[in-house]
Parts: sequence; structure tokens; C-alpha cells
Amino acid sequence: MTAGFDALPRRERLHARVTEALARRVIQAEQNAEPLVFPKEEILCQQLGVSRTVLRESMKVLADKGMVEMKPRAGTRARPRSEWRLLDPDILAWQAEIYADAAFLRDLCEVRLAIEPTAAGFAAVRATPEEIAEIENSLREREARSGSANGEELIELDLKFHTAVVAASHNPLLKELSGIIREPFRIALSITSRFPSTVQLGLEAHHALLAALRRRDPMAARRAAEEVVGLAMLAVEKAIRTRSRKKSTVEQFK
Repeated sequence: MTAGFDALPRRERLHARVTEALARRVIQAEQNAEPLVFPKEEILCQQLGVSRTVLRESMKVLADKGMVEMKPRAGTRARPRSEWRLLDPDILAWQAEIYADAAFLRDLCEVRLAIEPTAAGFAAVRATPEEIAEIENSLREREARSGSANGEELIELDLKFHTAVVAASHNPLLKELSGIIREPFRIALSITSRFPSTVQLGLEAHHALLAALRRRDPMAARRAAEEVVGLAMLAVEKAIRTRSRKKSTVEQFK
């Protein structure tokens, strides 16, 4: 949602910003295991600098997503994460932006493991020659630009490869599921791509996947896709350990 603010009309942009600001409070309270009861409407409106109409519209959006509960006399309070619509694209993006913590990154990898090998297996059977050529071109472009492109551009090229493979499965539900996790996937890549050795191994696994697609070998395609996600899982664990060491070091010097 954040990335598209500037393209929205002014009122919609304000509504989107207020909704995200409120969602951030809910997510951060959940992260800290703290109960959250929002202030009265007039106070919250003053804090955010918006009208009651805008505030109520934003709260309704969050209520529909399962993030808050509104009661006439008890006020508005955050609901536990178990009650959220966890596959909602906005919730996924907000969580990833606010805190890509260990549990979230691991959950994301497991969702990828459920989607990508299956999609790759179907793509090996169903992909058209043009689709395989598109997958190959995206991989070649990723490698060709590895020395000149910035991190964001390389992540976009990685996403382009994965998107092309899932599209080649010709399964609209897999394609939709892949689209839902696209933004969290982007943020996870920004974390795991910091390890050059893992990135290189991942590219080799991408090549193995492309070769399996060319041979029309669904089992080999599934194995290669599983290896791609498996390497991402290892990078996630490495990132988590690195963060933990840094946090411990900082706490020692407090």
C-alpha cells in the first residue's frame, strides 16, 4: 500500500496513510506482546490530524481485516494476530515493512515452499516455448546486470524470474497466491541478498530449474525449486543469527 500513495487522489492518499498508521500501532503492540486500546475518537483525531469520518473509515478497514475490534462503550482495541486475515496483501506488506522478524521470515519461506515447487512442476509440463524463453531471459538479465545494477534492481529481476515461472504453471490460483506474497517476498530478498555466497548458490539453483523446464521434467523442476527456497531458508537463518549477535553486542554496551 505504501508504494502507491503518491498515485492516489488526495483524499484516498490521506485515508491510506491513516489506515497504515493505525495498522502500525496494532502490529507493533502485537510484536511487543502488549494490549492496545485506542484513545477516544476525539483524541485520536487530534493525534492524527484528521476528521472523524476519515478515522472511522480507516478503523472500518482494519476491522474488516480482523486487526481491530470496535464496540460502542468499550472503545476500539487491537485483536490478536491469530484473528487477522494473514493473507491480506496489506497486512503482509505492513508486517514485512515494520518488522521482518524470525517467525515472519520463516513463515514466508514455508509459504514459498508450498507454492513454488508445485508451480515449477506444472510449468515444466504446461509452459509454452515463449514462456520458457521469458524465464531464461529474466535469468540472463539478472546475471548480466549483477555487477552494475543496484540492490533494488537485482531484487526486481529476481522477482521477475519467480513471477514468470509461476505464470508458466497456467494455474490462476497459484499465480494469485504468488502475487499476494510479492511485497513481503521483496523485503525478504533485501535481507537474504546480503550474503553473496548464498546468492551465487541460488543462481545455480535457478539455472537447474531452467534446465528442468527445458527438458520438460516436472520432478527435476520441483527439486530445483525446492533447492531455491531451501537456500533462501538458510539465508534467513543466517540473517537471524547475525541480527541476534548484533543485538547482544549492543545490549552489552548499554
